Parts: sequence; structure tokens; C-alpha cells
Amino acid sequence: MRHATTTTTNANTITDRRPFRARATTLLAGLGLLASATTAHAGAPALASATSWAPHLDRRIVTTRATVLGAQRATWYGPGFYGHRTACGMRLARGTWGIAHRTLPCGTLVTLQRGNRRVSVRVIDRGPYSGASVDLTERTKQFLGFVDGSVRMTQVRRFRVLPKGTR
Repeated sequence: MRHATTTTTNANTITDRRPFRARATTLLAGLGLLASATTAHAGAPALASATSWAPHLDRRIVTTRATVLGAQRATWYGPGFYGHRTACGMRLARGTWGIAHRTLPCGTLVTLQRGNRRVSVRVIDRGPYSGASVDLTERTKQFLGFVDGSVRMTQVRRFRVLPKGTR
């Protein structure tokens, strides 16, 4: 290891700082690698770290790990099915929050976004059978302001629940 050397010239002291620079460069490079690894590990689309409302919990949630499923063609269902049991075993009612999906397991938490409205709901039924990717319950549709078209959907893998009253 090379040590710092000091030389005197015209009453000014000059110190060789090469070892310090080398250590500083190594430190900065290490911090850069750490930052890039953290970003890559997050796999983070903006939606994955966003806060949304989860009506079944009556709380806000922050997604910590998610799989972005992207834009999904959506439809909605409701009045003709009220009082009937869903494929996941619950009874569908006017104020039921949730979606019907063909392949996601019952109870899977998903985040839906339409414009600036975002909500996290569970898969409560099988379907849709209309050719769409997802069926929204009437209550979920109303909250999102959905008429027809598509919604952005993210499957929530892990999340944390914020305390009541947190905005």
C-alpha cells in the first residue's frame, strides 16, 4: 500500500492524495452498484409501490411486491347475479367489492387502476365469459368510474397495511 507523501515547496505544503482518491473512487463505485442492485431487485414499476385503497380491509395498502399484468379488457356484472353464490363461495350483493378472473386463485389481491383512481380488491369469482379478461362487480366499477374498455391490473404479491386514518 502506498502512503501519502508530503513535500515542501515555497512555504506551501502539498500532500499526495492518490490513496484517498482511490479509496473514494472505490467507495463511490460500490455505492453505485448497491443503488443499481436495489433498483433492479425492486423490479419496480411505479404502480407496484403506489398506495391504494383496499375496501375489504377498510385501509390503505402499500404494495411491496407485485406482478404487473398490464391493461386488461374488462366488463362488469351485477344486478342479475345478486343473491347467487360466487365460485369462491361468497354471496354476491350490491355492495360487493371484487372481480371475476378465469385463472387467478380465489382470494388473490389485485390492484386495478383507471385514470387516477386505484383500488385493491380480491378475486371473488370465475369468469368473465364474454371474452374480456376480467369482470368487475358493480361496486368496483362505480368506484373506478368504469363504463367500458380496459383497466390496468397488477397482481399484489406482498403488501403492508397502513394504520387507520393514514392518508
